Order: sequence, then C-alpha cells, then structure tokens
Amino acid sequence: MGRPRRTATGLAATSAFWFVLLALLAVVLGCGEGSKGSPLQSAPYRHSVLAPLAASTGSSRYFVDSRTQRAVLLTGSHTWNNFQDWGLTDPPPAFDYTAYLNFLQRHGHNFIRLYVWEQAAWFPGTEAKVVIAPLAYQRTGPRNALDGHLRFDLTRFNTAYFRRLRERVEAAEKRGIYVSVMLFDGWSIELKGQKLGNPWRGHPFNRENNINGIDGDIDGDGQGKELHTMMSPAVTALQKTYLRKVVETLTNLDNVLWEISNESHSGSVEWQYEMVRTVQQLESDRGKRHPVGMTSMWPHGEEGNASLFESPADWISPHDDAKDPYKDDPPPSTRRNKIVFSDTDHLWGIGGSPSWVWKSFLRGLNPIFMDPYVTAIRGNLPAWPSPEADRDASKSSPAPEWESIRKAMGYTRALADRVELASMRPIGELASTGYCLAALGKEYLIYLPSQGGRLRRVISWVRKGFVGESVEADLSAAQGALDVEWVDVERGLILPGDPVTGGRRLEFRAPFAGDAVLHVRTPVGRIEKQ
Repeated sequence: MGRPRRTATGLAATSAFWFVLLALLAVVLGCGEGSKGSPLQSAPYRHSVLAPLAASTGSSRYFVDSRTQRAVLLTGSHTWNNFQDWGLTDPPPAFDYTAYLNFLQRHGHNFIRLYVWEQAAWFPGTEAKVVIAPLAYQRTGPRNALDGHLRFDLTRFNTAYFRRLRERVEAAEKRGIYVSVMLFDGWSIELKGQKLGNPWRGHPFNRENNINGIDGDIDGDGQGKELHTMMSPAVTALQKTYLRKVVETLTNLDNVLWEISNESHSGSVEWQYEMVRTVQQLESDRGKRHPVGMTSMWPHGEEGNASLFESPADWISPHDDAKDPYKDDPPPSTRRNKIVFSDTDHLWGIGGSPSWVWKSFLRGLNPIFMDPYVTAIRGNLPAWPSPEADRDASKSSPAPEWESIRKAMGYTRALADRVELASMRPIGELASTGYCLAALGKEYLIYLPSQGGRLRRVISWVRKGFVGESVEADLSAAQGALDVEWVDVERGLILPGDPVTGGRRLEFRAPFAGDAVLHVRTPVGRIEKQ
C-alpha cells in the first residue's frame, strides 16, 4: 500500500498547527523578546571625582556617598592582573588597563579589587615560571635572587610601582569606579596545598632574595606562611612601613577602599587584625578614612566566617559553607552588623550565575565577580595564563560564558539607583520566593527566580496556559494605591505593571518568561509628602 495522500484541508490544518506551535515556542523561548520596555541602566557618570564612601548610620548593608548620603551598591568584575603585569616572558606583556576600564564602564560596573602579588615569580599549581612586575621594592643587588634578577633592598621602594598604583586608581576614579587596593596576598607566600609552583621562591622576604638578612621562613619548611603572622617583629615592621607608603600614595583619593590580604591562611587572623588597625590609624593621622576590608581565608579555619564578622574591618568578603550558604541561598545582611561583599572568588574561585547575583542583591549584599576576562583558563584551578594566550594577548578576549553575570551586576546597580536603597533591608518572609528587599510600607523589590530548565519551563507554560513566574507578596504594611513595574532581568528591561491596592497579601505573575524582579512602591508624590 502507498503512503496516504494529504488533502489541501489537511495540509492547511497541519500548517496552522505548526505555525501556532512555533509561534508559542518563539514567545516562550524568546522570553518575551517582543514585549516593550525601557532599558535598565545607570545614569552616565558626570562627576569629576567620586565622593568618599562612609559607613551609614541607618544601614549596615551599604556604604553611602558622603556627598549625597545616598547608599551605594558596589558591584563589578575584578581580574588577577589588573595592577601588575604577568606572563611567561620576561618582562611580561603589558595589561591593557584602558581597555579594562572601558569594559567595566560598558557593563555599568562601579567597583574592582586591584590585585597585588607579593612575589616576583612562580604561582601555586603550575610548573611554569610566571613572571610578575612591577614589585614594591627596588632590585639593587649585589648578587642575584632565585629568579635570576638582582636581589631586593627592603628599605628602598620602587618608584615605578607606586606611580602605577596612583595612576591606576586615579584612572578608575575618572570613570566612576571605586577601587579596593589589595595590600598583601596569601597566594604569594605558600603552596596552598598544591604540589607544583612555590611562590615563596620569588618572594622578596625570602632570605635568598634580599640583601637585608630578612628570612620570613621561620620554621624552615620552604614556605613563608609565617609572613602573615606576628612571629617576626622585623617582618612586621617592614610591612607597616610598606602600608605607610601605600597610604601616603593614595590617601587623598576619594575612590579608595583597602583589602588587607587575599585568602591568607587561617592562622593569619591576629596579623590581619593588626594590619586593619594599622591602616585605620595611619589614615586617622592624616584626617581621612577609607573603608578597610578583611576577606576570606584559605584554607578555611574551623571558626568559619566568625573571624571576619568579629574583626575591626569595615567590610568583609566571606566564604561559602553549610552555615553561610552564600552560593545558593545567601544569608541576609541583617544577620550580622557588617557590610558584605559577596565575591565569587571566595565562593567558587571561578564560577557564579546571574541568579546568584540577584539573590545576593535581594539579600542586601554587594555582589562582585572574579572575572577570567582575558586570562586563559586551564580547568578551574590554577587559573593562570596558558603559554599560547600569554605570548599572544590578541588571541584572548573577555570570556563570553561569563557575560550574563557581568550584565546582571550592571542591572542590579542600575536598579539600586532607582530605589531608596539606604532605607531598604532584606525581609524574605514578605515574599513566597524568599527574596525581598523592602522599606516596609513604602517600597519592595522581590526576586522571582525561574523554576527548572528552559524545556521544563516550556512544558509547564504550555500545560498551565501562562508565561511568567508568580509570587505572593505581603503588602499589609503598604496602604493605599501602589505603583508596580517589572524588571526583565535577562534583557535588562523595565515593563510597567497595573497599579494595586496595598494592605493585604497579593499574588503577582510576571508578564514575561524567565527570571524577574517585581518593584512595588508608594507613588512618588505620596513618598515626597511623607
């Protein structure tokens, strides 16, 4: 028997079926591409200088602009070689800092960590001799250090290092970007559990590398962990002299924050506390204070993040563990009285997602991203340059797989500029999703994360006959008429919603597919009258 012939009517019906199905899929999979909305973006930066950041008397979640007293959400991409150059050639290829600042501005970012490495060569986890330049001390000799260059004189600072430090912070200030200057680095003094690549071989405080008789390896195990302790008064004195030089170089700039050390070992706590107090005192003597931060240790100690929250630091960056699940369900910032920078560097190393950005923002945290940028990645760790990419920087470009995170951070900052951020705090119980940032009775931001993968969402939407995610919001404290708008967080668009009346619990459904943020507030005129 032959194949049945299709009639014209049958063909028309089949075509109509597929047309409708494809149209439905286009709408669903396109996440509402055809819906209208206004772009979510921060206003262009217009000041010649940034205002210094200060702690807020009304919020423990954000610093405030000391000029306007408005809360500032700090968010942005930092990368390992944004201050010192590194590579497999000697000297290493120059990092294009201007292109990097362009990249940050393009994504609406306003914050970076400026990475500092203490060693002249070698990294944990790789056999390659990765060269780092410039360093803080002059190489005067006599005799050569282990990397083949002249030894360091720890009493003489390298003018080129501090000139570059000043220039890079100033250049960021002109772009509206705050800079946290890293002062020490825990990955510069020990193997960090790796079998290859000992950075202690290239450290100026290694006795084979300086002319001053300084030996930071007190126990003789071939690493310099003791450097980030108070064990050697001579070492501590040199470190404080270095801090004084850094503060003198930057203290009159307004876009500065300080970070004591990147992932020093868990035995460094008291040393870090002393360094925090030293920086604070040095700045107090000069009449200006910039926020000082203490960030996660690696490996983590048994105390978890307690040493950070108990520190004299003004801000902290914790790690993720069962008690503090900053990766998947970030603790609200109201739990403890510290400004928190949730940094993917201390959570994944290299990782994160747009959903993590929005969850962190709605929990009152400042999300920042350890960005591979132009650095080639071999696996997850170590994240050092590959020979091919290092010899030809033109072959590298900002890693496209992380673009959605970069955009999400820019969108959160733009949304933060649209609300009265200083008066808002995370109150998860007001939303069925658990993610709500609110000024009770006045303004609410609620995050609606999409459920499951895209195919699962398509099936759910087709079966249930709707498009967006839903949330139940408790607006009992908000009386009268309320304005509503939706944020399409994947495309960075704001869409108007229908006004509602408060004083009760209400269910809302997003008018588009995918992740969404609901913004409910008292009409602007009413807020001003209050």
